[in-house]
Amino acid sequence: MNEPLSFVLVTLSMTCLSYLFFWLRWKSARQAFIRLELEQLSSNENRRIKRLRQRKRRNMNKLNERAQGRMLRDEARAEDLNDQEARYLYLLERLDERTAQQGERSNDLTARHESNFTLKGKVKKLKRNLKRVQVMMLQQLEERAQLTSVEAQNQIVEQLTTQSQVVAQQKSQRLLVEAEAYRDERASELISLGRQRYYDPRPAERLISYVELPKNEQRDALLHPSGELLQMLKAVTHSEFIWDEKQPHRLVLRNSPETFSREVARITYQRWLSTNQLTEKSLVKQYERARSALENEATRAGKTAAERLNLRGVNQDILQLVGKLLFRTSYTQNQWQHAIEAAELCGMMAEELKMDVQLAKRATLLHDIGKVLWAETEAAGSHAVSGAVFARDHGEIPEIVHPIGAHHHDEIPSSPLAYLVIAADTLSGARPGARRETSEAFSQHVSQLNELCGELSGIRQHMVIQGGREVRLQVYPQKYDDYALTELTEDVAATIEDQCVFPGQIKVTALREVISSAVAQAKYRDKRHFDERYTHQVRSSSGERVITTWGGERGEL
Repeated sequence: MNEPLSFVLVTLSMTCLSYLFFWLRWKSARQAFIRLELEQLSSNENRRIKRLRQRKRRNMNKLNERAQGRMLRDEARAEDLNDQEARYLYLLERLDERTAQQGERSNDLTARHESNFTLKGKVKKLKRNLKRVQVMMLQQLEERAQLTSVEAQNQIVEQLTTQSQVVAQQKSQRLLVEAEAYRDERASELISLGRQRYYDPRPAERLISYVELPKNEQRDALLHPSGELLQMLKAVTHSEFIWDEKQPHRLVLRNSPETFSREVARITYQRWLSTNQLTEKSLVKQYERARSALENEATRAGKTAAERLNLRGVNQDILQLVGKLLFRTSYTQNQWQHAIEAAELCGMMAEELKMDVQLAKRATLLHDIGKVLWAETEAAGSHAVSGAVFARDHGEIPEIVHPIGAHHHDEIPSSPLAYLVIAADTLSGARPGARRETSEAFSQHVSQLNELCGELSGIRQHMVIQGGREVRLQVYPQKYDDYALTELTEDVAATIEDQCVFPGQIKVTALREVISSAVAQAKYRDKRHFDERYTHQVRSSSGERVITTWGGERGEL
C-alpha cells in the first residue's frame, strides 16, 4: 500500500518538476525573443531616424540651392531692368532729336511746295509755247516734204512691215536649223542613255550544230556502210546527220528546216543513244518526247520574257513564238535575248520622251516573231510583215501592229513608237559585242576600208572607228568646199556599199576645218582717248614727274 502511494508521489513530483523546468525554459526563450525584437525595433528606429536626418539635410540643401538660384535670377532681373531703363532713356533722347528733325523737314517741305507751285506755272507756260512751236514746225515740215503726217506714217509702217517680214523669215529659218540640230542631238542622247542604263551580262549563245559519236559498238552501227540508222534519223527528225573524215568524232547536222527542228534532232539523238535500243520505235518515242520538252521550254521562255518586261494579256500563241526565238541566232546574237534587250532599251527611251513604256516594250518584244513563222510556215512577205499580220490576227492593237511591220521599213513608219522600235532594234544589234565576227574577217573588213580611203585624193587623214562601223575623213579645205563635202560622203558611202560586204550600216563623216584670223587696229581718236584716260603723272622718288600708262586688266604700269 505504501509502495504504490510512494510511486505515485514520486511520479507526481517528477511531473511537476518537468513542467516547472519547461516553463522556466520557455520563459527564458520568450525573454530572449522579446529582447531580440526590442533590439531589431531599436535598430530599425535608429535607421529610420538616420534616413529622416539625411532627407532633412538633402531638403535643406535643395532649399538653399533654390534660394541662391532665386537670388541670382533676381539680380539678373534687376540688371535687365536697369538696362531697359537706360535704353528707355536713350530712346526718349532719340525721339526728341527726331522730333526736332521732323520739324525742320516740315519747314523745308513747306518752302519747297511753294517753290514747286511757282515752277508749275512756269512749266505750263513753257508747254504752251512748245506746243505752238511743234505745230509750226510740223506745218513747215509738211510743206517741205510735200507729204502729210498720215502719209508719212503709212510709209514708215510699210517699211517696218517689210523689214519685220524679212527678219521673221530669217528667224524661222534659223529656228528650223536649230530644231534639226536639237533633234539629232536629242536622238543621240536618248540612244546613249539607253546603252548606259541597260546591261545584260549573259553572252550571245551559239546553238550547237553537231553531235558527238559514241565510243562503243553504237559508233560502228551508226557508221555502217549501209547508213540505215542515219537514214532512219533523217526520216524521223527531218535533219541530216553527216559524218566527215576531217572530224571523225562528230556528226554534223545539216539541211534542217529550221533551228528549232535541229535542236529537237540533237536532243533526240542523245536520248536515243542513252536508251541502248537503236530501233525505229524507240527513235520515234524519243523524238516525240524531245519535241514536247522543247515546246514546253519555248512556252516557259515566252512567259519569262513577258514577266521580265512586266507585260500582261499577251496571247499564248504569240508567247510561244517569242519563246522559240531562244533557238535562233543572228550573227551569233540570240534572238530571244535580243528581243528582251531591245524592249528594255525602247522602254527607257519611251520613258525619257514621256510615252507609254509598256506599249513600247510590248511592240519591241514582238517585232521579230515573223522569223519563227518564216521557218515553220510558208508565210508571205518579209518577217516584219508576216509578224505584224500574225499579231493582228491574235488580238494586238494597231499601235502594236504597225511598229512590228515597219521596223525594217517594209511599211512607212508613221508613229513615234515605230521609230523608237527601229532605233532599239538597231541599237541592240549594233552595240559592241552583240553580234560577233571572227578576227580575220574584222581585220579584212578594216583593211578594205583603209584601202578605199587611201585611194581618195585631197584627204589629209582618215580613221576607221566604232569597230568598223564609222569612217571619218579629214579633208584639205582648199580641195573641197561645203557642197563638195556632201558629195564626197555620198560617193564614199556608195563605194563602200558596192565593194564591201558587212552587216548593219557604216557611217561616213567628213570634216573640213578652216582657220582664219585678222588684226584690228585702234583708230586715232580711240587711241587719243585711251592716252588721255589711262595716262597719269606721278612723282618719282627723286621728286621728278614721270608719265605712267595704265597697263589694262592686269594692273601693270
